Amino acid sequence: MLLLLAFKRTELRHPMIVVHDGQEAIDYLDGQPPFHDRIVHPIPALLLLDLKMPRLNGFDVLAWWAKRPDLRDIPVVVLSSSSHPSDMAKAKQMGAREYIVKPHGFAQLSRLLQELCGRWMPAVAV
Repeated sequence: MLLLLAFKRTELRHPMIVVHDGQEAIDYLDGQPPFHDRIVHPIPALLLLDLKMPRLNGFDVLAWWAKRPDLRDIPVVVLSSSSHPSDMAKAKQMGAREYIVKPHGFAQLSRLLQELCGRWMPAVAV
């Protein structure tokens, strides 16, 4: 919820797609119903992935994503509360482009989202 609020505050022109757990993330990326209509549910330009999600965790999603060459162009950024070096190393080894420990403040989170979108997402026409 905080991430969605921070995204709205940044006023970025990219749509934000929110899923509720790791299995739903895989279903969305795979185009499984109810996400099969790619006009309504487009492939994301950036995947922000938390490690601690219900059903399947972020490492499970990364492992699935790594086996999908058709989705490998989507940059994956892990945004997690874990600052464990082993989590960081494992995520990078599995293909995450960046690993960022979640900032504590709302303003820092908004700024971080702007930076990530600027770095990984194509410009959107006004």
